[in-house]
Amino acid sequence: MAGDCYQANGNYIITKMGDNNFKLCHGVALLASDKKPFGHCWIVKGCSILDFSNGKKIATTKKKYYELGKIPVTIIEITPEMRKSVKGTPQPLFEIFG
Repeated sequence: MAGDCYQANGNYIITKMGDNNFKLCHGVALLASDKKPFGHCWIVKGCSILDFSNGKKIATTKKKYYELGKIPVTIIEITPEMRKSVKGTPQPLFEIFG
């Protein structure tokens, strides 16, 4: 099943362009069903995580979210400058990083 995490969380972060406390993050999580890796996108604000993918509104701690998703410590946090450079393009941010 393909999700909409890049689009849903990307759309949300655009509404927070003036607030540098919100960071759009990309990483690799593991599916609960078969432990296969998949690219994922979510939002970090301080020690909290927000995730609006697939119609959900998840708000939890970083620790809990990373443990549940088996997300490694190496995470790309998209800076405000990076957000500005891709604003208005239809291309998902993950494609920019190859």
